[in-house]
Amino acid sequence: MSEFTGTIKDLSLDYKTGKAILTLELNERNNATKMYDKLNQVDKLAIEIDKYKEKRSNEANAYCWVLCGKIADCVGASKDEIYLEMLKRYGQTFVSKIQNQKVELFKRSEKYWEEHESLEAEEKAQYFRVWVGSSNYNTEEMSIFINGIISEAEELDIDVRTPDQIAEMMSLWESDNG
Repeated sequence: MSEFTGTIKDLSLDYKTGKAILTLELNERNNATKMYDKLNQVDKLAIEIDKYKEKRSNEANAYCWVLCGKIADCVGASKDEIYLEMLKRYGQTFVSKIQNQKVELFKRSEKYWEEHESLEAEEKAQYFRVWVGSSNYNTEEMSIFINGIISEAEELDIDVRTPDQIAEMMSLWESDNG
């Protein structure tokens, strides 16, 4: 699957077939050329077009894990324990009803879950609270998550500066003292 950014340039109608013709202007020229060469003879394509949203960077997720590690060191817990606790406090969650015969499959497929209080007397299903891992967050969700972790770290007097901020500070220090 290829993913591109760009804009819609034109919409016209093929009067012979009655079908719409959408013209796109793509920013990724080389990838567009490769995709065209690969797919121009295919009879039917699956096409999805949506408004562009800035993707959250992997750096944000790495920073989250650095902070979880620092908190873990400070409180004597594992990084994974802290991460799960942060998911519970600041992460995205939902409750899911799972049929009894699918519970073991659910437990193997989901990483962050716990049994949830049943909302009704039910013998055919169980309820679970599930937390979405931060690698699946959008920019807004990740911002909320990281800000929560930062506040937790600051309460423990942990330095929360990013590696980029530290490098910038060091380069300023070196230029002043060089």
